Amino acid sequence: MKYRIEEFNKDHLSKLKVGEKTKELIDFIGVEAFKNSLQANGPAFSAFADDELFIIGGINILWPGVGEAWAMLGTSYKKHGLFIHRNTVKYLANIVDTLKLRRVQAVVLASHWAGMEWVDRLGFEYEGEMKAYFQGETYLRYSKIFGG
Repeated sequence: MKYRIEEFNKDHLSKLKVGEKTKELIDFIGVEAFKNSLQANGPAFSAFADDELFIIGGINILWPGVGEAWAMLGTSYKKHGLFIHRNTVKYLANIVDTLKLRRVQAVVLASHWAGMEWVDRLGFEYEGEMKAYFQGETYLRYSKIFGG
């Protein structure tokens, strides 16, 4: 298996096989609006195993010094966990350094245990619940402070 990482291109979104929750989010926002916002709001990347796209992610810049990390996992992401984690650590450090970010935050669905474990392993700290955040569901806010 050969891995590669590319700069995210909005056409990649249609190649990612996603679960039902992610599909609901994309449909709610609108496919074209969603594609354009992912490409326009900050650095983003796509990872492939051979020709299969299994994750896209990046950081939306909210204002100078603050960004929001996001990842959209394909249905096959579990097969690539070590690759995903190692490269996320590397790319996150590079983005934080390049863009001089002080704070990066992330939002995780409260029932998504793997997501909560992952942000914890990345060094993010839990900040609190966001009740009824999207379609009535509770999400959790995490953050990581740099150079502080």
